[in-house]
Amino acid sequence: MKIFNGIISVLLGLVSLYLMFVKSQTDQDLILGFTVLLMSIIFMCFMIMGEQKEDIEKLRHHILKVKGIN
Repeated sequence: MKIFNGIISVLLGLVSLYLMFVKSQTDQDLILGFTVLLMSIIFMCFMIMGEQKEDIEKLRHHILKVKGIN
């Protein structure tokens, strides 16, 4: 899922750059570009949250192993 979110965020970032700098002729095109950029940022946040969840699980497992519970 982390890889999927990363790919989607990169693609949306490229689309937003295209919409804002190449195709923009009106204010609505710029607004659409910024909206796509915000969507890219949201997918990037999901990717970061997934990485943090994995790190927390590793730390939790390590702590339980050190205490001898697991």
